[in-house]
Amino acid sequence: MRKLIIYLLLSFGFVIMIMPFAWMLVTSFKLPSEVQEWPPKWITKNFFGERDVKVEIKLGGIKTVRGLSLSEALSYSAAAIEDENVLNIIINDDPFYRGTMRIDTTGFKYTNFADKEKFYNWLENLELPETFDTESPEKFFEDVFLYYKSGASPYFSRVEFVSSLTKKLESALKGISLIEKFVDRRIKDENEAVQFKRFLENVKVNLDNVRSDVLKYKAGKELILTDGEIEKILDILKKYDFEYTGSNPLVSVYNTKVVNPVISEKKHVEFYTKVLKYFKTLQTSVVEKPIVARILRKDERIALLKKNLEAFPDKTTLNEVLKSNGFEKLPENYSKKVDALMLEKYNITNTELVNLKTVVVSLKNLLVENKIDYYSIVLNEGFSKLLEISQDKLQNSSTYKIVRAKLNAYSDLNNFEALLKDLILYSEYVERLRKIYVNSMNAWQIIEAPDFVKAIRVRDGNFVEIELDNVSPVYLSDDNLKTIKLKFSFGEIFANVFQNYVDAWNEAPFGRYYWNTFFVATATTILEVIVASMAAYAFSWMVFPGRDLLFGIFLATMMIPGEVLLVPNFITIAKFGWIDTYYALIVPWIVSVFAIFLMRQHFLTIPKELFDASKIDGCSHWRFLWQVVVPLSKPVIITGALLKFVGSWNAFLWVLIVTNSDKYRTLPVGLQNFSSDVGTLYNHLMAAATFSVLPVIILFLFTQQYFVRGIARTGLK
Repeated sequence: MRKLIIYLLLSFGFVIMIMPFAWMLVTSFKLPSEVQEWPPKWITKNFFGERDVKVEIKLGGIKTVRGLSLSEALSYSAAAIEDENVLNIIINDDPFYRGTMRIDTTGFKYTNFADKEKFYNWLENLELPETFDTESPEKFFEDVFLYYKSGASPYFSRVEFVSSLTKKLESALKGISLIEKFVDRRIKDENEAVQFKRFLENVKVNLDNVRSDVLKYKAGKELILTDGEIEKILDILKKYDFEYTGSNPLVSVYNTKVVNPVISEKKHVEFYTKVLKYFKTLQTSVVEKPIVARILRKDERIALLKKNLEAFPDKTTLNEVLKSNGFEKLPENYSKKVDALMLEKYNITNTELVNLKTVVVSLKNLLVENKIDYYSIVLNEGFSKLLEISQDKLQNSSTYKIVRAKLNAYSDLNNFEALLKDLILYSEYVERLRKIYVNSMNAWQIIEAPDFVKAIRVRDGNFVEIELDNVSPVYLSDDNLKTIKLKFSFGEIFANVFQNYVDAWNEAPFGRYYWNTFFVATATTILEVIVASMAAYAFSWMVFPGRDLLFGIFLATMMIPGEVLLVPNFITIAKFGWIDTYYALIVPWIVSVFAIFLMRQHFLTIPKELFDASKIDGCSHWRFLWQVVVPLSKPVIITGALLKFVGSWNAFLWVLIVTNSDKYRTLPVGLQNFSSDVGTLYNHLMAAATFSVLPVIILFLFTQQYFVRGIARTGLK
């Protein structure tokens, strides 16, 4: 029974000790949303072969230009070429990077493009409460839906719209109460006054009914009011007639305070429902297939990239870049190559090039806004013709005048017009190359899809782009797409499980952190073993005045908290000029009183006869230490080395305060990359912590016999 209790206690202690590491390991496999789940779970969706992902169709373009180098950024305009015929789907869930994706579009209603003549005839009879783009039916519908339902601040946002409408109704009620005070004074006709009072009483009851009916829609599952709810709100607003048919001096005040605010809201709701109704009548076709796609392998993406680059205009420079650097970071390498060519060709400084590129990008943005085809003009007729056309169309634009003035400041450069022509063309090439590269690297293979689906891309695991052919995406945006389904093969499940490790490794220069940690830990360990061995030998085998007192002073320093020494050590390091160097990380920690004590206690257990025999053979203290004492003390030395290596590997505070750059920082400090004022990426942090501590665990598993033996022997005579 006693043994059973001991075993149970040991098992319980083992579970308690291993639990934090087990939880760290499980968390490192989790998706971002699973980290915040309560109660916490010991499993993750990454272990499953299928997953449903919440999505939302997004109207308008979504610009994803992450990862631009400085050279690219200087060439990249805000008006960079975007796919106009792309249906954007936002992932409102954890990101995904692989698998087979199924988007159930079966039953979606759509049309190719609306008849413009019929559309404009319909539009003539419609009163627009706001200014919308009427360049085409598709632009108009997209503008309307963005304003009312899909924009950054949609008009029909549930809480905002209901709150605004109820406030206007409450304001109207207050206005009626104010008007009632002046009825007897301002209306001389008694019959009219009585009739107006009754009307106001009735309006107050109706306004209160409308307010209570509208307030019901403040709570709902969706943040935006649904089309059905909007139609019901319109019915509520139409239910009562608030206009007064009589005539008296207070009617104008009544219209201003009560009628106009209600009619204003009513016009918006009515306008939207009319547009939606007409929009629905245009959708006469039905999608008969779902969209099914799988992720491309790396070789398939490279093959697609090669195919898409066949029509690239600047083949000469592109081939030079590919020959030198391959396909890795192609847009960045191409942009750097172009910059080098421009500097060499026109003999200008890097500062002049940077400034000119900034001005050219501003000019391009302005020309795009005014629908001037700058690329064709520059390519076929030259930069002077572009300036002539720009001057004619933009002469009243203050922005253009500023840009033109900045360009004129560099007009004395050699071949100025040729330089600007090349800058516009090459900046265009950089944008096109980045677009081709990103689209190819994010492309998925279509397995099954409707005929109008041209390509499918997944960007950053957060956006799905469906490129359409001869169908406007606005006609597919009103369907109730809430989820897409993902299926994973065994290999993809394995990749999903370790995705956090890949992301964590790429989010910071962990390769450099690993090297710094290994180098610092190894250097401090070797130097400490050498210094501690010599000091321990002196305190155990050599006799000199004050030896025991000096050793006692050494031991007394162990009672001083390390934090107390941080400031004086930092000042010393700063005086030496060692901040942000390896010296600061190694030199202060090559002496350890504990290691000296540990080795001294073991050295004392070595028989004195060995020393006497060595002296007879003419052996010096130095030779006796390294050829006799150290080999006999291998377990203790390895124990001290292990403790030092682990302590140095896990050092955080000192490294944090004496390093300023990633060049010298170690793994523990590198883990802070996953924490910020916004929050902490716990799954990435736990993944990084796991592969940071793994080498130490492996080291201990292989050296634990020496560790145990060294501790057991210490202090024995």
